Amino acid sequence: MKRKTPIWAFILAIFLILIFNLPFINVVMTSLKTTADISKSPPPLIFRPTLKHYRNIFTNPTFSFLNFLVNSSVIALSSAVFSILLCLPASYAMVRYGIGRKFIFPFSVSLRAIPLIIFAVPIYILFKSVGLIDTRLGIVIIHTLVDIPLALMLLVNFIQDIPREIEEAARIDGASDLNILIKIVVPMIASPLVAVFILSFIYSWNEFLFALILSIKKSTTLTVGASLFITAWGVQWGNIAAAITVSVIPPLILTFYVQKYLVEAFTGGLKE
Repeated sequence: MKRKTPIWAFILAIFLILIFNLPFINVVMTSLKTTADISKSPPPLIFRPTLKHYRNIFTNPTFSFLNFLVNSSVIALSSAVFSILLCLPASYAMVRYGIGRKFIFPFSVSLRAIPLIIFAVPIYILFKSVGLIDTRLGIVIIHTLVDIPLALMLLVNFIQDIPREIEEAARIDGASDLNILIKIVVPMIASPLVAVFILSFIYSWNEFLFALILSIKKSTTLTVGASLFITAWGVQWGNIAAAITVSVIPPLILTFYVQKYLVEAFTGGLKE
């Protein structure tokens, strides 16, 4: 017999959801306010909504929404795919053969603790010397490198939970390491792979520092594009809020469709 969840648990859950999402709710509300309402202090909770700021981001000549959207999509998808392609075989080699387990793995994970802005100037100088400034490829390379430590850490933990007996049985049948990785390991960690892909995608989609430093016009992403509304004549908060709200929609939709795999990855891990 199932136990009924008490009503206070639902109330607490709703309260926590509102608290955690309060910043985003404020951004959405700001995007629907007129410039006059945004300027009021304190900001009004009851106001007449307007879609003027959303029209601005689609019609403003300085904010090329479609181009920014394509750039963000290509860069985020490419970074996530390359992170998986690089970290999957590396993680397998570390777990099964100990290659780089004592140095490369802890070194790459420790890089997560270092502020990325430290690398900004040398990376800019290096990329400028090889012609990667204002190119999607340049941003993809940086995002992939930043994604690697987290992807490596997660995949190593998931792969080491796979029983060795399964792989040994496949080797007896003549399977190579590549076949074992593709036909046995990948299906068993399908949900974790999706989770790593989503985390890498979201990071790349939201990343601002290197996307700003390495782009001028052609490779500008949505997050960097939103900053174009900060001008010498003032900050256009309504347009910025509208741009942020729109930029959240694609990763939100993607996460919604793959949430089953995310839950499986962080609660179960391996596929039976």
